[in-house]
Amino acid sequence: MSLIVHFMSKPAEQRSATPSRKLTLKRRLLYSALVYLGFVLLLVVVELATRLTLPHINSLELFVSTRQQTAQVATSEKSVIFEGDPLLLWRLKANLRDAVWDFTVLSTNAEHFRGSRPLGSKQPGVFRILCVGDSVTFGYRVPVVWPDKPNEYDRNWLPYPMMLEKELQVANPGRRIEAVVMAVPGYTSHQGLAWLRRDIQWLQPDLVTISFGWNDASFSDAPDREVIRTDWYVVAARWLVNHSQAFAHAMKWFRELKGTSQSQVIRPVPRVAKSEYLRNFEEMVELVQANGARAIVIAAPYRDAVTNPPEASLMTEYRESLSDWAEHAKIPFLEIRELTESAHPSNAGWFGELIHPNHMGHRLITSELLTQFRTRQMLKDITVPNLTP
Repeated sequence: MSLIVHFMSKPAEQRSATPSRKLTLKRRLLYSALVYLGFVLLLVVVELATRLTLPHINSLELFVSTRQQTAQVATSEKSVIFEGDPLLLWRLKANLRDAVWDFTVLSTNAEHFRGSRPLGSKQPGVFRILCVGDSVTFGYRVPVVWPDKPNEYDRNWLPYPMMLEKELQVANPGRRIEAVVMAVPGYTSHQGLAWLRRDIQWLQPDLVTISFGWNDASFSDAPDREVIRTDWYVVAARWLVNHSQAFAHAMKWFRELKGTSQSQVIRPVPRVAKSEYLRNFEEMVELVQANGARAIVIAAPYRDAVTNPPEASLMTEYRESLSDWAEHAKIPFLEIRELTESAHPSNAGWFGELIHPNHMGHRLITSELLTQFRTRQMLKDITVPNLTP
């Protein structure tokens, strides 16, 4: 009896037959590392198995989802110069050399810009111009080249950014001047703003030209703010898809499952509404100025109001609204009458087709830009030449 009383009088922790021992910090870290290592190894195994057993998926096919954008950049014929981009959905492939795409010959550098010269960080003494825009600024079909004769084209036919650089460099032999073609076919002001936010700090421009229009006003299954979301977590998810075939197949499977479970009537809307269009320009200009550069806005060209009257009406509406905003905000604005519907039919010689100026139209844009640079004294101590259209 006394033995029982003695046992019951001991504290509970002393009565435990198997006393617990706390894990040391070192052991906890070791166990956590093993768990994470196992998870990473599992991901590696899944990735390798996916790459070995399933067909390769191009991220461009997953990022570009609307019918309209697919037709522009993601069909088998159009996608030869494009690849997926987690932020902007598509971009030019790097290090192309004299590639022929849709009757256009082009090269790209390592930074995915049109042009064969390496870019890199701006060097001391360099005056750098960024030409931000869509297929017009990119130089669609400038120069024109036939696929069966890829070497037979006039090398003096240049998009206006390249012509700007050439003319300014000739007029200033002792000064290095760079004009960067920061433009991709199919881009809207929504993508232009996101691109500038990401890259303007390392590009360090002194002057920025900005021109968007037709893609913004064109109709799509969904607006860009929904299709091309720029939230960090959405971009991060696209980054995973861009680098992992396992994630790419998972995204494709999920999209197909979602597509079969939902049926809805699609009512096409402008890729960028007019109010958003103006706000995007406002934010781009503010971004340029905050980085110590000057900006000039260029009105989007459009040949006539006869071929597609509803589209022409939208182009006029967007252009006039942009002009009113620029005047109110006191932002340099260039509208070239010969490249608008009001000059039709005498303006046909400046265009390759309804939307894009030809090489002569790009020479006209270059001439008018140089005039603006000179009269507004936008290039500091740089000599600005005269150029006849």
